[in-house]
Amino acid sequence: MRRRLFTVLLLLLLPSLVAGVASAQDVGVQALPGGSWTTGTQVQNVGTDPATIIMTVYGQTSGQWNLTYTNVAAGSSVNFSAASFGWADGSMGSAVVESDQPIVATTNETNGIAAGQYQGIDAPNGTLKFPLVKNNYQGSGKSTTFFVQNAGSSPAVISAVYKDVSGATYNWNSGAPVQPSRMVMLNPTDVGFPTDKLGSLTVTAGVPIAGVVNEHHVSDGSILQAARGFAPADAGQVLLIPTIKRQHGNCAASGCRSTGPIIQNVSGGAVNVTISYKGTGINFVQYANNMPNGSSVVFYENAIVCPAGATCGSTGTPLPANTLCSAVVEATGDIVGVVNESYFTVPPGQRQRATATAAFDQVAATIKVAIPQYKVNHDYKNSGIQLQNTDLSNSATFDAVFAMGSGGSVTEYTLHGSINPGQAVTLFKLYSALPPGASWVGAGFPAGWSASSTAAQRLGSVTITSNRAIVAAVTESDEDPDVNARQDIKSYEGFNLAP
Repeated sequence: MRRRLFTVLLLLLLPSLVAGVASAQDVGVQALPGGSWTTGTQVQNVGTDPATIIMTVYGQTSGQWNLTYTNVAAGSSVNFSAASFGWADGSMGSAVVESDQPIVATTNETNGIAAGQYQGIDAPNGTLKFPLVKNNYQGSGKSTTFFVQNAGSSPAVISAVYKDVSGATYNWNSGAPVQPSRMVMLNPTDVGFPTDKLGSLTVTAGVPIAGVVNEHHVSDGSILQAARGFAPADAGQVLLIPTIKRQHGNCAASGCRSTGPIIQNVSGGAVNVTISYKGTGINFVQYANNMPNGSSVVFYENAIVCPAGATCGSTGTPLPANTLCSAVVEATGDIVGVVNESYFTVPPGQRQRATATAAFDQVAATIKVAIPQYKVNHDYKNSGIQLQNTDLSNSATFDAVFAMGSGGSVTEYTLHGSINPGQAVTLFKLYSALPPGASWVGAGFPAGWSASSTAAQRLGSVTITSNRAIVAAVTESDEDPDVNARQDIKSYEGFNLAP
C-alpha cells in the first residue's frame, strides 16, 4: 500500500511574475516579492525496507509532472527540487509524494536570501487553523500569505474566516471549486483585514485540505517564515515548545534572538491558557484567561498581546536576557500554536533573519522522532536539533542515529545522551560540540568536517529514539563567511513516529 504526503507550495517564480494581481482566484502572488523563488522537498524513508518514492507535481491550474527514486535505504532520504521536474520559470503549484514504505518530508522554499521550511502533511482534514495573521502589521512591512491544497478526490470550494484580536471577522472563499491536488492562495489584503491588528484564520472545505502559511515582508524578499496549518488532530490541551529564547546571545557584539509563541484557541468555547517556561532556575509563568474561541494570544519579551475578552498576566520572575529554555503550554480546552523567532538585535553588518515552528501536542509525542534533513557544513549550512523531554517528572535518555548520505549510500553515526524532565538539549555542530554528558557510540562525526568535505556525506537524515516521549525542532543556519551572503534561518518540526 502506498503512503501519501501533501506538500502545498512548490514553485519557480521570476521577479517579473511577482507583481500585482487582483482576482480571488489568483491572490497571493504579489505577497512573495524578492526575486526567483524555488523549493526542494527532502523525503525520508522511515520504514524497514528500501523504498520507491514518487513525487507528482500539480500546476496551480493545469499540468502534471512525475519523478521517481528507487531503492532508497531505510532511514535515509532523497531530495526533489522544483527544477528537476523540468518546469518553466514562472511555474507554481503543489505536490503529492507517494511511497511503498512509510515516509516523512520537509519542504524548503527560498529565493537565495529569504528561506523557510515546513512539514509535508500526511493527515489532511476538512478544517485548518492558522494562529497568526498579519497584513502589513503596524507598518512593519510583515504580512502573511496562505496556501491551501485540495487533498481530496473531487473539486471543492475552499472557504476561510479571518478573526482579528478585537473579535471582528472577515470572510473569503475561492469562488470556483479548486481541483484535486491543486492549490489556491489566500491573502488577508483581499478581505480588508486591518493593518493595525494581529489575528487568526480558519479554513474549511467539503474535502480534506492541507495548508501552509508564509510570513514575509511586503516590499522585499529578505525574510521568510513558514509553518503548516493545523488540523483538528494537531490540537491538544498541553503543547510543548522545545525552543524559547529571550535576547539569547551577545546583543551588542554579535546580535541576539528572541522567540514569540502564538497560541490559538480552537476548542469551540472560551479557555484559560498558561505557559510555563522550563530551565535551570526559571520560574516564569504567563497566562491568558477567558480567551474567546478562535482568538490568538501572543507571548513575547515578557509581554502579552491579549485578545479582546481575555484577562492576561504573569507570575514569577520574568525571563532574563540571554535565556535559552523550553516551555509547556496548558489550557482548559484544545489549542494550537506556532513559535516565531527573529533577531532582537540584528548583528552589525547583517540583515534580519527569522523563522517559525509549530508547537507540539503532548499527546502526539512518542519515543521516536524522524528528521528528514540534517546538514553539517553543507554549502556552509548547519542544522541544529532542539530535543525536548516531554516527561515533566523523569529524565530521558536517547540515541540519535545520523544517516549521512543519500538514497542507498549512507554512513551512520550514533549519539547517546540524556535530558532533564521537561527540558531540552541542543544537538549542533556535532563534530565539535556535544550536550553535557553526551557521547558517541562507536565512531563519532569526522573531526573538522568543512564546507569542502564530500557533499554527499554532509547532507543526511536523523532518527532519534528515547525511553521517554520526546519532540524535536530543527533549525538550519547559513554560516557563509561572506556575511552579506548569509541566507535566512529556517526551521521545521521533527516527525513523531510510532515506535
